[in-house]
Amino acid sequence: DVAKALKEIIHLPFCFPKTFKKLGLSVPNGVLLIGPPGVGKTLMVKAVAKEVGAYLFCISGPAFYGSRPGESEENLRRAFEKGREMSYEGPTILFIDEVDSLCPKRGSSNNAPENRIVAQLLTLLDGTGNKGKMVVIASTNRPDALDPALRRPGRFDREVIIGTP
Repeated sequence: DVAKALKEIIHLPFCFPKTFKKLGLSVPNGVLLIGPPGVGKTLMVKAVAKEVGAYLFCISGPAFYGSRPGESEENLRRAFEKGREMSYEGPTILFIDEVDSLCPKRGSSNNAPENRIVAQLLTLLDGTGNKGKMVVIASTNRPDALDPALRRPGRFDREVIIGTP
């Protein structure tokens, strides 16, 4: 069951951080939800956040593009800052919907702004660590279009595939 797996990935580390540390288990830095459009990826994140009692901060990949140079990267930094602030109050999920639109493969186009956004997200994910209680979840229906660096350990450590019902 996908919802159960997602809940365990998020809930257990938030509720039992000392046990996780003692057992040498890694707390996920990020979770990537993969599935076709319309299967309920966003709805599932909202339901899991409610069930585990986590704050939920949602951002849409396409909505982050700014009109002036550097604005998109600044928007992303602010979102992570807000998520970190919330995480000191309690468990927090920072959800990036349609992350593939925000972070396509670098080199697939000569688009310098997109490359800077990918680099910024990589830096932010590397700095997330386990300070506070925040996990980053992103969704995509096009994992092949996503920059591969995002799927390396320490970034989106876990992948959850959601099939059609």
